[in-house]
Amino acid sequence: MKRIISVTLSLVLLLSLGLARAELTSSDETQSLQKAYYDADYAYLNDEDSVFSSVTLEEAYTIFQQEGNYLFLLGGSWCGNTTPVIGYINEVAKEYGVQTIYNLDFRLDGVNRSSHIRETAGAQSQGAVLSGSLYNYLYGEIVTRWLTNLNDYVEYKVDTESALTYTDAAGQSVTVPKVQVPFVFLYNKDHMNDAGEAAPIVAGLELMKVRSDFAAEDGAVNEEAVAEYKATLRASVFDAVRGVTLTPFTDADYIRIIYNEKAGQEIFAPDAQINLETVTYRQLQWLLGQEGDYLILFAGSWCPNTQAIISIVNDFAVANHVTVYTFDTKLDSGYARKYWGYEKDLHIRDSANEFASLYVDLVLDYLPNIETEYTIENGNFISYVNADGETVAANKLQVPYFLAYTKGLEDENGHFVPVTAAIEKMLTLNPDREDYVGTPENHQAYVDGAAKVLAAYASRAGIEAVTPEY
Repeated sequence: MKRIISVTLSLVLLLSLGLARAELTSSDETQSLQKAYYDADYAYLNDEDSVFSSVTLEEAYTIFQQEGNYLFLLGGSWCGNTTPVIGYINEVAKEYGVQTIYNLDFRLDGVNRSSHIRETAGAQSQGAVLSGSLYNYLYGEIVTRWLTNLNDYVEYKVDTESALTYTDAAGQSVTVPKVQVPFVFLYNKDHMNDAGEAAPIVAGLELMKVRSDFAAEDGAVNEEAVAEYKATLRASVFDAVRGVTLTPFTDADYIRIIYNEKAGQEIFAPDAQINLETVTYRQLQWLLGQEGDYLILFAGSWCPNTQAIISIVNDFAVANHVTVYTFDTKLDSGYARKYWGYEKDLHIRDSANEFASLYVDLVLDYLPNIETEYTIENGNFISYVNADGETVAANKLQVPYFLAYTKGLEDENGHFVPVTAAIEKMLTLNPDREDYVGTPENHQAYVDGAAKVLAAYASRAGIEAVTPEY
């Protein structure tokens, strides 16, 4: 078996995607990952304090089920229609006093078309057709469950050839309207239209523009075209915002809700401070390419072992006034299989998954010195076969995996050692098990391990590590 490590791929990828334009300084506690990321990711945004906040699928699912009013943008930086207008959307949002627009990208790795869940090809077999979307039922479920009046706002309506058809968990063929991106909309799950029918999309705009639409003959910006687009945004979406109060919803709100719900008990109290921030795959990849020192937790709300220790990790983050970035290797957070009855998860930390390369490449490119219980040497690893027919493998971390990270760090032999400390320890919330986190021994063992991670981070970040009092 050949283990292939590319030390230049990550840099090449970041530069080719335009992600090297802004940097995140980890020593600045007020610096927002979201704002720095968006300023770097979108060439035409040009705002270090934009309103956009990226959400994972699970975060979107969670918001869709909350009471209140929320603004969403569907789209991604890969999209030639979203990129030229995101700056104008941001400007109009600020005119109306909007502080947050939640951004959901249907390309779950933020780049590759194969990870796009809004494609019809492959609908006839769950995860079986490589030529199209393997997981289009994730898009279908969003429309079927929450965006039930999407048909009123899109060109590709349910009765057109361009609508999206997927196979649901019961094996039935379901057709839903197919949204084009960017799609900006105001959402309220309890909203009713004038006919007394459920209409959770209160207002929305699907309008395809390209960069040349805003160019004057002399190459300058066509201000008239920009003004027309902004006027359409105001009339179609933002004027509806004037009559409502937008509901604030943070990563802390999401983490509190989802972990308490999945664990079936209170993990985070209503007034608990939460210093955990969720990142998408693309955001994590970008973060790992930034200069500085970071704390990262591979975690999942679906995971009983993560449920057992996430409050301890948060205690350390709060005590040390730092942020821990959390990433779920199940890009659908396990909903499709565990909660909706589908056959599989979109789990990149699984060699059987079509997207295992996302995990393997992430580890090889950014975490080459990761130490895990499951390794290539002992035969328990994650692998995929590349385009040249070669097997590419990486050590398999278990969730939760809490680590301190410093980009580009080398040891005395010139080897990259960006992971400066980590803890991989599986505990549970079940008091009848030996690995119950509530026993003094188990709890202290995890605290000691987390303290080592914080100490490694603190020594490089120039702060004094603090261990919470229990």
